[in-house]
Amino acid sequence: MSTATTPAPYDPAPGTEYSYALSDYARATARALGAGWDAESGYLGAWGLIFTTDDRVSLRLYVDGDGSVGDLVVENRKTGEDHLVPASRLPEGAPNTPGEMREWGEALALFVLWLHL
Repeated sequence: MSTATTPAPYDPAPGTEYSYALSDYARATARALGAGWDAESGYLGAWGLIFTTDDRVSLRLYVDGDGSVGDLVVENRKTGEDHLVPASRLPEGAPNTPGEMREWGEALALFVLWLHL
């Protein structure tokens, strides 16, 4: 008689709770910002870098784990300043389609431009 138990399946299934990683948000933002901007994935896609190709601006997009719900933050990597992205500036809910991700990228691009970096 075996006493081994079958582990419970991961719930929700990988990729079903959130369709995109934070690095995808960074890439969508760089695309929305246009020529002269690019992005790179952070470790396991848990954050993303957004930067100008002439090295004037370097930003890290991440979720602040200290907030009550995990706030989206843009960090200026040159000054160390953190800028909380107000939820009112973002679309409702997490993106699940390429079109919704494009909307998020456009909203984040507007926020980056608003920072006047």
